[in-house]
Amino acid sequence: MAERVRRAAVLAGAFVLTAALVLAAPLLAGCTDQTKVHETELSELLVVLPGHYDNTAQVEADAHSHTSPPHDAVALTITHVFTPRLGHHVYYAQESAADDPRRVFSQKMYSFEVDEKRGIVETLFEFVEPVRWRDGQQNKDIFTVVTTDDVQPEGCQLLWKKKDAGFVATHDPKACPDAAGSAVLPQAEFNAGVLTIGEYKFRRTRAH
Repeated sequence: MAERVRRAAVLAGAFVLTAALVLAAPLLAGCTDQTKVHETELSELLVVLPGHYDNTAQVEADAHSHTSPPHDAVALTITHVFTPRLGHHVYYAQESAADDPRRVFSQKMYSFEVDEKRGIVETLFEFVEPVRWRDGQQNKDIFTVVTTDDVQPEGCQLLWKKKDAGFVATHDPKACPDAAGSAVLPQAEFNAGVLTIGEYKFRRTRAH
């Protein structure tokens, strides 16, 4: 009798486990499929994002419309680099005066990854000693030695999503609530060779 009860319990447990696996399988498959979509979209973004940009067209439009204050004329270079301690997909970004590359305004590292729940996630890093890495786009090998001690991550990550023929990035509303309240405002956008970051519109150009 006891043996029959034990066998029945084992069979019941096996049935419950099998049923749970059957129910979970579509959910797991859905997560896997969505992750693959995000990975494909990330690959698309990383193909078009690197390059040389400037906002000359925006500055000229400011002059014609007498915008005050006008936007500064800025050149932006985004270069893929090998920096394993910051991630698998890492880029160096340097902003400088459009008419004088010696006047550097900012230097950052962009690290991209796919998160199963949040999609494409970009972490931005600032350098502890920016001068040490200045003009790194001309000598990309220096970034192989960058460690987490050399940079400081910005508090808000960006979540990138496919939008029509381009991409749009917003802050994670859970980690960085927008000042506008419930609205999630775009922080960056890429479309047709134009990269918008905040109020600046950078158009892709040839390297000088």
